[in-house]
Order: sequence, then structure tokens, then C-alpha cells
Amino acid sequence: MGCCRWYLVVGLGLGTAATGLIFMLAWPDIFDILVSEEKSLLPGSALYKEWRRPTMHPSWQFYLYNWSNAQAFLSLPQAAPTASFQELGPYTYDEYTEVVDVKFHQGNGTLSYRKRTVFRRNAFGAQPEMITSVNFVALLTSHLARNVDYSLQREMSFLLHNHHQPVTVTRPIGQLLFTGQREPMLEQMRRLLCTGKHHGVPCQDERLAYLRTFNVSRRPSEIYSMDVGMSDRSTYGVVRSGGSTARRAAGSAFQPCDGFEALTGELFPSRVERDKPITIVLPELCRRLTLEFDQELLLGGIMGYRYTARLVRPFSTQMMEANGMASCPDVSIRLGRYGMLNSNECNGLPLYESEPTPYSNQSDGDRRQLYYVLEPTTGTVLESYIGLAYHTVLRPNEHIALFQNVPELRVPLFRFDRYYRLGEPKAAKLRQLLHLLEVGHQAALAGCTVGISIVLLTAIYACWKSRTPSKNRNDEYSIMGLQLRNGGRNDQLMK
Repeated sequence: MGCCRWYLVVGLGLGTAATGLIFMLAWPDIFDILVSEEKSLLPGSALYKEWRRPTMHPSWQFYLYNWSNAQAFLSLPQAAPTASFQELGPYTYDEYTEVVDVKFHQGNGTLSYRKRTVFRRNAFGAQPEMITSVNFVALLTSHLARNVDYSLQREMSFLLHNHHQPVTVTRPIGQLLFTGQREPMLEQMRRLLCTGKHHGVPCQDERLAYLRTFNVSRRPSEIYSMDVGMSDRSTYGVVRSGGSTARRAAGSAFQPCDGFEALTGELFPSRVERDKPITIVLPELCRRLTLEFDQELLLGGIMGYRYTARLVRPFSTQMMEANGMASCPDVSIRLGRYGMLNSNECNGLPLYESEPTPYSNQSDGDRRQLYYVLEPTTGTVLESYIGLAYHTVLRPNEHIALFQNVPELRVPLFRFDRYYRLGEPKAAKLRQLLHLLEVGHQAALAGCTVGISIVLLTAIYACWKSRTPSKNRNDEYSIMGLQLRNGGRNDQLMK
């Protein structure tokens, strides 16, 4: 019976250790299943509702450049030493995005959808001001006239004259950035340019602003398709546009009418690897970025990986030419294919990305870097920052009367800082989830430790017990024979 007891104790210890070891090995997979449930984008899930109507809104700070000596410089450019631009701002706006026309496709595990984006001014930002800048409508007319025949150029020149279009305008920041101003001449330009004879010409709406958002129009974006990771978790969050990616060679430059198939900076797969670069596409900003690991960073009690973006499209003089639409199909192009920027890359308009430059009110050099901070286990975006600047080019055009005598000048228009950080309620929930991962590891390790301890203690006790005398053992006695010597006494008794 005693021997059986030792076997039972040893078996219990080995079983406990084996269970802890198995749980330790299986816990990461179990936790990944829990994370997949938390990150599920199937209709009806909590994240699906948050994705369609986000409760956290990125903050944008816009800085616009006021051309303070515009009239003097344009009237007597030889007398003015240089054009003077004054940076005004920040003008703070919150981004509100809604996802519409959502359809779930069970066959391939994707969601198709469109997006709408509006900007609402933050009451704590600077008050609206009037900004003097180049007349973007007139500049667009001159820009498009470069690729049409002479007779049409003259028509466009008369069109500018008949609508009394100046070289510069003074307007509120809201009109310049978002809402634009109703321009009757844009409708006439569409009749002249948006025909089968002029391929690849972007046809602007009746309003023109730097950012094409939906503060005025309720028209949504193009259709996107997003993988929800049902069959392969590594494809979670990958978005596809309507264009074809097969005709674009690997590693080639991103063209405005090419399709894309990549992460878009909103959702990332779980188990982020720090030594593996991440490629994302920002369709709203018409940019393709490569994120590379920079450092580990603690944000709100959560350890994250900070990735900085390698600049992939610096300013180039080639972008100033009207060849950005070379990859587009041979039809007139209605704006709206990509994003909310009226940039040369997105929509072929004379708005160009500037090289990153330091600003007087930004002492932290790292803040000018585009970066993402990701929680590596769940792929949650903890923080992100995007800062870009844009300009246009004023140049003479001998066929457009308004621009015949203007000097060639690079005109800064605006820049912005877009900042996003995970809200505290979501951060608290994420901390609880990560704490569960740690508790699981500790429980598995404790199980292994307890099981091994039981086996070792049992072996030590058994060894010690076998070497110690027992107090309950009976004493042994020896009977020794004695020989009596009495000098013949026995013989006398016999007689």
C-alpha cells in the first residue's frame, strides 16, 4: 500500500506538470482565438459597429499661407524683392467618417463598402480668417489648357475673362479647404473638355477646394473591399480598390488610376513582427508608405512598436507636368476615384506635395516623421501621426491672357498635422485583454512549477524516509548458550 501511495503522488505531480506545459504551449493559440473574436468584423459584432460609426475621431490641424504682398508682387514683380507668405493657424478640425453601402460576402469573407468624410471645426481652435492665395480655379484652367489645341486654349482664355477670374482670391479658410465656392465657369469647362476627344482630362465639379470631402456633397467614395480574415488571419484588414493590380509591376510607382491591395492604416493583423516592414496605402491622401520599426514605446500602460514611414514620394519636378494620368483608361475622368485631396497624384490637378521642412513652432524633429504605434499582439493602432504640406506652381502661359505676364513662382498653400490616439475606454479594454494573456502564461507556468515540485518533493521525501530508522520496529534478542562449571556437582546429583 505504501508503494502505491508514492506512485499516486508522483503520477499526480507529473500530470500537473504535463497539463501546465500543454496549456503553456496551447495558450497563445487560445488567446489568438479570443483576439479574433474581439477583432471580428462580421456584421453585428462590436467592432463592426465601431468601424461603421467610429467614436474616436482623428484631429487635424491646418496651417494656411497668406500671400501678404500678392498685389504688389504681381503688378511689379521686378520691384518686389520676393513673394511674402505668412503661415496662419492652426485651424483645428475633427474628422468624422461613416461607412455606407456595406455588404458582407460570405463566399470570400470580405466587406464591400463606401466611405463619407466630413470635417467639423473644433471650437478650441483659432478663429476663421480670410486668406489671400492663388485662384485655384483659374490656375486649373491654365494647367489643363497645356494639353489641348490652340483654338480650345483661346476659348478657355475668353472663358476666364468673361467670368472675371483674377490671379489671386481672398476667401475664408473653410471655402479654400473644404466647401469651395460655386463656380459657373466649371460647368462650361466640362462641356469643352469632358468629351471623347480629350482623354485623361479630370472633370471637376462645380465647386473646387483643396480637399474633396463631403461637407457639401453627400456623394460617397468609390467602392472598396476589405478582407475580414475568415480564411487567413494574415489578410485581416487588407483593402482592395476597384482598379486592377495585375497590370502594375511590383515595386513600380503608384499611379492615380492603378488599383491597390494593401492595408490602409486603420486595421492591422495580429502578431506584428518588429523586423518585418509593413506596407500601407492611404487612399484618402493618395500615398503609399513603408513602415519600418523604430523603437518600443510605452503608451498608457501598453507597450507598443513605433514604426516610422519611409518617404516614398518626395517632391519632384516631373509631378508638375500633366503626365500624372498616363496610366488612366482612355475615357474622360470624373473626379472621385481616390481620396479627398485634389492633388496631382490623385486627380491630376496642380496641387503638389512638398518636401518635409522644419517649422518654427515645431521643436521636436521626430514629430515631423509619419509614424504609427502598434500593439504587437493584437495589431491595435495606439497612436498615429501624419504631417504633409502642399503647394502649387504659378507659371506663365502665352495662350491664356490672364497668365501671359505672371512670373513663375512656387506658391505654398497649406499643410496639416493629423493625429490619432486610442481612447481611454478602448485602451482600458485592451489592457484587460493583454492582462488575460499574462495571467494565462502565469497560470501555465505555475502548473508546470507545481507539478515538478510535487515530483521532486516526493522523490526527496521517499529517499529520506528510506534512510531513517523506524521507531515502530520490534527489538531483536539473541539467546546465548552458557556452560556451567561446578566442579563435579552434577555427578553427585546423579548418584
